[in-house]
Amino acid sequence: MSNLPKPAKPEPKPLRVTKSNTLITASYRLTLNEQRLILAAISKLDPRRPMPKKVSVSAVDYSDIYGVQLRHAYEQMKVAADELYERDIKTFDGSGMERKRWVDRAKYLDGEGRVELSFTIHVMPYLTMLYSKVTSYDLRRVACLDSSHSFRLFEMLMQFRKTGWAYIEVESLRVALGLSDAYQRFNNLRQRVIDPAVAELKTKSNLDVSYELKREGRKVVAIKFTFRDVAQLPLNLELDPEDLPPLPEFDPAEDSEWLATQPLGELAEAQEAGLLFTVSAEEEEQPD
Repeated sequence: MSNLPKPAKPEPKPLRVTKSNTLITASYRLTLNEQRLILAAISKLDPRRPMPKKVSVSAVDYSDIYGVQLRHAYEQMKVAADELYERDIKTFDGSGMERKRWVDRAKYLDGEGRVELSFTIHVMPYLTMLYSKVTSYDLRRVACLDSSHSFRLFEMLMQFRKTGWAYIEVESLRVALGLSDAYQRFNNLRQRVIDPAVAELKTKSNLDVSYELKREGRKVVAIKFTFRDVAQLPLNLELDPEDLPPLPEFDPAEDSEWLATQPLGELAEAQEAGLLFTVSAEEEEQPD
């Protein structure tokens, strides 16, 4: 009998999720399983090409990504598919707020163990035909997260991955997470949402995250998150030459101080204008 060691299993292929930065900062609230199903579907899209009429996610795919037993995958996907039709997204521009549905069709095929989703025409521009102003990450990096708030915070931080910090107004964070009237007191928000999400990112996504509070008088008005990668997993996926082109650059000396003090909404507007994502946390000293 051979004592030779068994060959190591190959590393699983990265599952890239790419979203428009407008969607990253939009207001919505999904359950954990709805979030998982949506992200599994997005990982099957080519962000450079048109949206297919339907996107299929099998229970085997879901089980493999999130490490749940197959029978639990069936149950979670079925419940999530039933509820997704009622979920919406709120986006904001200069003229007001606009509500959009995620999907206009969600079907669970019992005999085949899979879900088919059809994203609405209003969401398509945030997921496909994207060539700039986007955030991409490997879904496997966050597959073990157990809180939808942790998923959202990770995405918000990845939007600023080139700087290694993000400045987010408290009210903007509340709106983005769809908290409505919940956790009005900041201490409650910190204990129930912020601290658990930061702790989970540290332990399950190998992202070292810390934050400091910005106050006006006694009131906490904003949070400056600082983060760095502490794993072998890259923050960005390695993109081949035919993949998404790099975002425009700006002058760090001129703009880094401005970035540190802008609220999330204004940063999102600047991102739409192609102004962000050039200062590296390792190369540029961050403002206080």
